[in-house]
Amino acid sequence: MHEVDFLSVEPDGKSGDAITARFSTAAGSNAVIVIDGGFTEIGSNIVDHIRRWYGTSYVDLVINTHPDADHINGLATVLEEMAVGELLIHQPRRHGYTQTDVNPDAVDDLVDLARRRGVPVTEPFAGLQRFDGAFSVLGPTQDYYEELLKEQLEGRSLAAAIASLYRKAKSLGKRVLPQLPDEETLDNAGETSSRNNTSVITQLAVDGQRLLFTGDAGIPALDNALDYADYYYPVMLPLKFFDVPHHGSHHNIGPDLLDRLLTGEDDVTAFVSASESDDDHPSAKVTNALMRRGCSVYTTEDGGKCHRHDTPPRPGWTTAQPLPPLDESN
Repeated sequence: MHEVDFLSVEPDGKSGDAITARFSTAAGSNAVIVIDGGFTEIGSNIVDHIRRWYGTSYVDLVINTHPDADHINGLATVLEEMAVGELLIHQPRRHGYTQTDVNPDAVDDLVDLARRRGVPVTEPFAGLQRFDGAFSVLGPTQDYYEELLKEQLEGRSLAAAIASLYRKAKSLGKRVLPQLPDEETLDNAGETSSRNNTSVITQLAVDGQRLLFTGDAGIPALDNALDYADYYYPVMLPLKFFDVPHHGSHHNIGPDLLDRLLTGEDDVTAFVSASESDDDHPSAKVTNALMRRGCSVYTTEDGGKCHRHDTPPRPGWTTAQPLPPLDESN
C-alpha cells in the first residue's frame, strides 16, 4: 500500500512543494513521510491532511530538499504540531558556510526547533537509507553538495538564477492542443541555480514500484543521482511515479535526461507542483516531452493530487484528469 499527496501551494501566486506520503513497510507497519513544507501558511494544511487522511499525528521522517522558502518554511509547523521521528536536512554551517547566499539562518531555525522537540537531525547524502531500504537518498553526495555551496558564493550560476526571476508581464494562458506535437522543442541547455542543485533527491521502493522525488534539482544533479543509482542499485524496480523538478521548469530537465530516466517504461505518473497563477510553471515543453515518453502528467494548479496504490477511495475525492497536450509557443 502506498499513497502520495501533493498539496496545493499557492500563496501570492507562487509555486512551492508540500508532499506527504504513507506506505507499508517490510515490517508490516505504515510509515509517514513529509518532503518539503511549502510556505509558512501551508504547514497547518500538511498537519490537517495527515491527521485526517492518514489517521495519525506521527510523522516518521521529515525531509527538506533545500532551503528555499517555498520548500522549508512550512516544516516548522509540522515539527511544532506533530510527533516527528527524524528530520533530514542539509546544514551549510557544518561545512563551513555561514553566508546568507546559502540561507543558513532558515536551516538553523528549523534544526534548533527540531532539537528543542527532541527530534534527531541527519544530513541526507547519497546512500542514506531508511525503512529497510524502501527509502533511499540518491543525491547529492557530500562532495557534490560542498562543491555547490562553493559555487553559490562564487556566483557561477548567477546568470541562471537571474534568468529565473524574469517573469512574463502578462500570461497568454496555457492553450490546449488537439494532439501531441511530434517535434521535440525541449533542449538540453537548461541551467538552474546551484542552490536548486543541492536538492535532496530520493526514491521510495514500495509495492514492486519505484517513486522518484526531485525537489528543484537540475540536469547535472539529476544525472549524478542516476549515476549513483546505476552503480549502487544496478537492479531497480520499474519507475512508476516521477516528481517533476522545480514545478515543471524547462531550466531543470532536458530530453536526454528524460530518455535516460524513462527507459521505455509506460504508465508512468508524473506530478507537477505548480500554482494556477504561476505563468511559467509548468512548462508546456516539459509536459509535452513527458507525454511523448509515456507519462500521464498531473498538476496541482486545480488543487491537491493523490497518487495511490491499493488504498480505498477517499470520500469527496474524484479521479483527476491528466493534462492534455499544450501549445508550446507561449
